[in-house]
Amino acid sequence: MRVLVTGAGGFVGQHLVETLIHRGYQVYAGLRKKETIQVDKAVSVNFDITVPEQLHRIIRDVRPDAIVHLAARSLVSYSWKDPTRTFIINTLGTMYLLKAIGNLIPAAKVIIVGSAEEYGLSAKTGDPLTEEHPCYPQNPYAISKLAAGQFAIQWAKKEKLNLIYVRPFNHFGPGQREGFVVSDFASQIARIEKSLQPPIIEVGDLSPQRDFTDVRDVVEAYVLLLEKTVSSGIYNVCSGIARPINEVLNALLTMSKYKIEVKVNPNKYRPSEVPLFLGSSKKLQDATGWVPRRSFYQSLQETLDWWRTII
Repeated sequence: MRVLVTGAGGFVGQHLVETLIHRGYQVYAGLRKKETIQVDKAVSVNFDITVPEQLHRIIRDVRPDAIVHLAARSLVSYSWKDPTRTFIINTLGTMYLLKAIGNLIPAAKVIIVGSAEEYGLSAKTGDPLTEEHPCYPQNPYAISKLAAGQFAIQWAKKEKLNLIYVRPFNHFGPGQREGFVVSDFASQIARIEKSLQPPIIEVGDLSPQRDFTDVRDVVEAYVLLLEKTVSSGIYNVCSGIARPINEVLNALLTMSKYKIEVKVNPNKYRPSEVPLFLGSSKKLQDATGWVPRRSFYQSLQETLDWWRTII
């Protein structure tokens, strides 16, 4: 099977490309201009997701049997700074891609990756979020993803496309850049161990609870959705376990080679509107048999060890 992965140079994309190659797929790694990927046997294809003519050319030339669309601006903080660019990439880019697919390869299987951020204030109930919960997004990133997802679902119905829309919850692992909670903590510990910053980590509110999954388990879910015959629609990808942020930090601190002081910085303290964000992956499990298999604490250790190699 020929699979095109957009956003292949990103955190999830690189893990996905490696997994697909290992499983014998012919993988085309969709990358930005001048971007490269260090994965043997992957064929690099460079294009701009926001330029319809380039997308049309790539889809025409590659003729993939399946596409996993990961290309996005995923930092919430960035979306507040530049909401326009966030919408151009996340929403319009998805629209352009789906139009090219509908015109050229309507029989291809398509996986569009959204975000659990779309649920937003629905999580205030404290119940595990299912695909049936309404979406009340609370930041430009989440709104851009919801808009892309709604277009994708309706366009797929109109064009009779085989489309799966996934909403992953918090995920982490080796290779994740800063800007996400686990890597923010792990990168600081790695710097402290190399005397690149004082042995102090400043924090805000550590009480919110979030649903974390190792990126390699998330990738396994995407691959199973590619391989299995499943109904079109929305699928959550999550562990079903809510962990307080202070548990994440404390676990990483026990892995540190040095004693580190934790200081509460009032400027970082932003009480969460959603203290508990928890998902249900029952629909995905019933359809594919997927369950997360990696140990949460081992994944934390591997993330910290990765940061130690690059700092």
